[in-house]
Amino acid sequence: MLTSNESVEGSTRRRIKSIEVGFRILRILAQADGKLPLRDIAAKAGMPASNAHLYLASFVHEGMAEQNPVTNQYGLGPMAIQLGAAALRQSSLIDLAKDLLTVLREETRDSVFLSVWGNRGPTIIFKIDGDAYGPLGIRVGHVLPLLSTATGRVFLAYIPEAQTRVLVEEERKASVSLAGGFDNRVRAVVVSEIVESVKAHGFAQTDEKMSGGYPAAAAPVFDQSGQVCAVITILGPQVGPMNPADANSVGANLIRTARALSTRLGGAHR
Repeated sequence: MLTSNESVEGSTRRRIKSIEVGFRILRILAQADGKLPLRDIAAKAGMPASNAHLYLASFVHEGMAEQNPVTNQYGLGPMAIQLGAAALRQSSLIDLAKDLLTVLREETRDSVFLSVWGNRGPTIIFKIDGDAYGPLGIRVGHVLPLLSTATGRVFLAYIPEAQTRVLVEEERKASVSLAGGFDNRVRAVVVSEIVESVKAHGFAQTDEKMSGGYPAAAAPVFDQSGQVCAVITILGPQVGPMNPADANSVGANLIRTARALSTRLGGAHR
């Protein structure tokens, strides 16, 4: 008969090998800067391409991975993003931010949300809807563009260029195949001007044409290492031209909230 210690030790050793192999592939996708071809994934995982393909086919079916229909390359899928967002919802960042964002929402009556930098760019991890429901239908786990959103522009100003270059290029290429003033404006965006403006003013703002129906404003949150760790965004009809000098304005409320959260995280707002 096994003792209690032997039983626990035995149970910790019993694992499902195929799941561990599958997560080896998911880690490869998570660490990549972009989508990867099957041969590269198989080589990094140390397995035949035929075996890697079977795992990837299952992951695509469950939404953990996705395959570009043109290049046939693989990347993380929507379910992977949802799992990451769910883990973040349980983190201390949201606990520290929740009451501050609740007050901001009540002060402005607009939608507010908190985003972090994820594998595919700015990812919403917490939100509170405003009085007016926005046409964007923003959800937790939603990944935002860098060039055309206030949230993305704040991250663009503080995330190293090496991490944002590929995403910026993809957004510009995507806009070329579409028509309309919105996409023309995306193509015309100058990244250096965005970075300079955000760092000079402490926030980013986009009008209703760039933000899908409502103006938006966003401000950075810094951690104890001085790095941007999150972005707070307001979206709605009350977000007019930013005037942080007016203590009662939406812009001033947004910046105060971002600074308060930075302070809670041990960071200094710069």
